[in-house]
Amino acid sequence: MKIFRGLKWLIYIVGGFLGCILLIVVLLAFVKIPIDLSNYKGPVESAATFAFGRKVNVGEKIILTTSLRPFFLMEGLRIANPEGFKKKDFMRMKSAKFKVFLLPLLQGKIHIAEINVKGLSINLLENKQGEVNWALPPEGKMLDKTSGKSKSETPSIKPSDKNKFKLAGNSLVISRLFLKDILVSYQDAKMTDPAQFKIDECNGTMKAGQPFDLTFKGQLLEEAYVTTVKIASLEEFILKNKSWLTINTKIADTIFNLSGGIELETVLKSLQLKVSVEGDKLDSLNRLLKIDLPPLKDHSTSGTLLLQENRVDLTDVAIQVGKSRLNGDVTIDKSGTRPMVTINMKAPLIQLDSFETGDWSPEKNNLEQKNNLSEQKKNLADTGQIKELISPEVLKAINIKMDITADKVLSGKDELGSGNLTFSLNDGKLALDPVQLNIPGGDFFLAASLQPDPAKPEASLKAVVKNFDLGIWVRHIKPEEEMGGVINLDVDLKSTAGKKEDLMKKGSGHFDYSGRLENLKSGIVDLWAVNLIAAALSREKENESHINCVVGRWTLKDGLLTPDLFLIDTTKIRICGKGQIDFHKEYIDINIAPTPKKPEYFNLATPLQIQGSFANLGVGIQPGGLFGTALKFIVSPVTVSAKRMVNKALPADGSDVCAIPIGQDDRTVKYPEGCK
Repeated sequence: MKIFRGLKWLIYIVGGFLGCILLIVVLLAFVKIPIDLSNYKGPVESAATFAFGRKVNVGEKIILTTSLRPFFLMEGLRIANPEGFKKKDFMRMKSAKFKVFLLPLLQGKIHIAEINVKGLSINLLENKQGEVNWALPPEGKMLDKTSGKSKSETPSIKPSDKNKFKLAGNSLVISRLFLKDILVSYQDAKMTDPAQFKIDECNGTMKAGQPFDLTFKGQLLEEAYVTTVKIASLEEFILKNKSWLTINTKIADTIFNLSGGIELETVLKSLQLKVSVEGDKLDSLNRLLKIDLPPLKDHSTSGTLLLQENRVDLTDVAIQVGKSRLNGDVTIDKSGTRPMVTINMKAPLIQLDSFETGDWSPEKNNLEQKNNLSEQKKNLADTGQIKELISPEVLKAINIKMDITADKVLSGKDELGSGNLTFSLNDGKLALDPVQLNIPGGDFFLAASLQPDPAKPEASLKAVVKNFDLGIWVRHIKPEEEMGGVINLDVDLKSTAGKKEDLMKKGSGHFDYSGRLENLKSGIVDLWAVNLIAAALSREKENESHINCVVGRWTLKDGLLTPDLFLIDTTKIRICGKGQIDFHKEYIDINIAPTPKKPEYFNLATPLQIQGSFANLGVGIQPGGLFGTALKFIVSPVTVSAKRMVNKALPADGSDVCAIPIGQDDRTVKYPEGCK
């Protein structure tokens, strides 16, 4: 009996012990019991240091809470930089909370219920050797304990290594990731101060069969942004420092996309990504880039970006602005004192209407005077936050060489033919040399340069246009207009101007033009210089005179523009002008006088004077002109009859003057008949 009684007590004791263990397990599994491990930070820091390959320090406390979903809370977490970098921390966290699922952990799987981090600061660094501080020791890269050197290297990602864009298994799962108040800075060996940007919050998840998905929200240079990052495999990303990812950012009404394989250890040495940028208006990026850009609409750029040390290549580039399309390659060489950008493009179609910029100007002084400029934009320009596009400081920051060939150039529905544009920016000097259009029946050539350097300003303009269809330009401004004809232009100016508006003021050279006009009637000019009675009584349109041509040969010297020849020829009269335009004083003083092509009775051929400032120009009768006109009007029955017997009428079609050549040769033109 005693034996059975002892066995009974043994069963009670064992059962009670097992019950206590079960109760403890239940309490630990279902009741959250916080355990302060702050006094045992040493082992935790040592384990984390071994895992990260760099010094990890927990400055304040560590708390473990028991349950089937235990969590760790660490405050004042600091992760140091690896050797070869500055001694300051790579990462700091005010608080970090990790909640895990216990049962999957027993199966060798890591299922994280929640990662909650507040007050995160990350310092990204690159040293002189091109090494980066954010790459962890990858799996397979073992450390030789004797030499401290790597025994093997992680192979680079190749385009064929692209994995399926999802997490294949469930060995590592994150149900919720939340980061708040993040400050990220980047600095390389050449930078005196780091570049910084703030992330207000970051949310993310990574579940089986799905990519690691992150969404960032914050501000960059006062512009709100949202960035979405998708990483194919977080496990591969952490263990091997490589994966396939896409980055999508929306900022300043513009969308930026990046996608491709990435390897953290060599991210700044070699990185190949697909990139694209698109937006409704280019100038929405003004505040972000701190440059006043033109308001081009409906723009997009895409291509393959290859980043290498001191070099950036953008291949298979496709640029679209409105209906215009360009394809080619872009190279940025950063090995010199300033970046050198080389652009080679071929355009199947250039539509000039796509590049309408309204009253936008690349110069800030003009920009601030525009009526539609917002007050906010004026303030930014005044404080220097938005720099003018052709300011010396912007132009000297980079060198550019660009060549664009266009198969077809259109202006609205008008076809201008094919063309070529060569543009360069070298040591702060802009140059278009040349712009060529093979227009139907003629040629268009333009070369220009501008160096807005206050110490040594310089500008030049050379243009030669042959048989350009004037109707194209007229319809570009007023589509329903029927006026047309052809114009010729020969301009060669050199100047010490630093701004385009000062080109004439400080320039010398010549400015010549000629044109034959169509569907342009002289209108009231008939009343001015032909038979007044006949013109007033005639209502037949066929009796109206038509303008044959205009010819101007002007010489510019030290800002003073004077005509060697200036005339307008119509079927009934010839109008000639003399005088000058003073660009220093911004003042015009031109006298014009009409001459009937045959002597006319009772004509009012009164000389006129165009005089005044550029802003307040007036047209009036020359002094004494009215008295002379009245006298000739009265005696015309006598004088005109005599002149018709002696004088030969001028050609009605203007054949004696409309073919006068323009250009540098023979500047001493003899005034033709009808020009006094």
